[in-house]
Amino acid sequence: MKAKRLIASILVMLSLLILFAGCGNSSSSSGAAPTAAGDAAATTEPTYVIRIAHTDSSSRSTNTAGLWLNNYLQKATNGQVAVEMYPDGSLGDDPDLAAGVLLGTVTMYFGLSSVISSIVGDKASCVDLPYLYSSYDEWVKGTFDNGGLDLFNEALEGSGYVCLDMMYNGMRNVISRTKIYHSPEDFKGQKVRISQNDLNILIWQDMGGNPTPMAWGEVITSLSQGTIDALDHSLGVFNDFNLTQIAPYVTLTNHCSSPYPLICSEKWLNSLPDDIRKIVLDGVHKMCEMQREEERQNELGYIDTFKANGATVYQLTDDEIAVFKKSVQPVYDAWRAKVGDDVINAWLATVPA
Repeated sequence: MKAKRLIASILVMLSLLILFAGCGNSSSSSGAAPTAAGDAAATTEPTYVIRIAHTDSSSRSTNTAGLWLNNYLQKATNGQVAVEMYPDGSLGDDPDLAAGVLLGTVTMYFGLSSVISSIVGDKASCVDLPYLYSSYDEWVKGTFDNGGLDLFNEALEGSGYVCLDMMYNGMRNVISRTKIYHSPEDFKGQKVRISQNDLNILIWQDMGGNPTPMAWGEVITSLSQGTIDALDHSLGVFNDFNLTQIAPYVTLTNHCSSPYPLICSEKWLNSLPDDIRKIVLDGVHKMCEMQREEERQNELGYIDTFKANGATVYQLTDDEIAVFKKSVQPVYDAWRAKVGDDVINAWLATVPA
């Protein structure tokens, strides 16, 4: 009898423990922190994780815009969609990240358009034609009002890529270890680091320099050691990587508009449910518009920062710009032979009157 009572007592205690454990789990679930929407419980894990990778710094507007997008999408989808940012080339250099979009290791990638055009072909390079747009305002109007973004996506057809929108990297300029450049003659013998593609090589041959394709991860060391003399990029990149400390001469050539296409795979985009896809696209467009405006404001302040840090900054005169524009006209002739008159004319038609 004593044995039976002991077994019964044990069974009762076990039942109570199971009951209390169940109540505890129920309480934890109902008391979960609300989402940003404020009126529903958050899901424990997002259904869709968007991994955005790039080689910009974590502090730049391009990366902080992605953090904003995470908050926006989590709120708009009640936690179903989340964004993870991978800045500073933490998942690889630009060509690796662009390839990763189609492999599925990266959901979205942004970087110089020449990275994508080197994969998909010459038509996509037209977005980087020299002196196509001469200012930020011209680039915005030409890209979003006059059809430039649509032309870029036409060039991507059949590649598996889709350009959702474009961020603003800044007008491309030149930073140098040794001097300011007033004319193509000044670039003679100068090794200018470029992102690898045929158009960039032609541009810099005609602008007088020695174009030197190089992965971004090698740039700072090469600039420090004198392996290259100069670098072609935006003021934002010069600022974020403190390049004026090793290359204190900045020439404002504004020779290309240098957008950052935001790329995903067509397969991934089409795999999203219609309602989720709409929310993601709305969020991306809001993010990119916000980033463009923020980076433009930042860009206007970089010149003062460079000067305050002891760098020499020179704005080309109208006459000097005219000489550079004339020097790159053979680029247009060469590209017409590659992509056809219709394509070049369509891009030229996007230039604001």
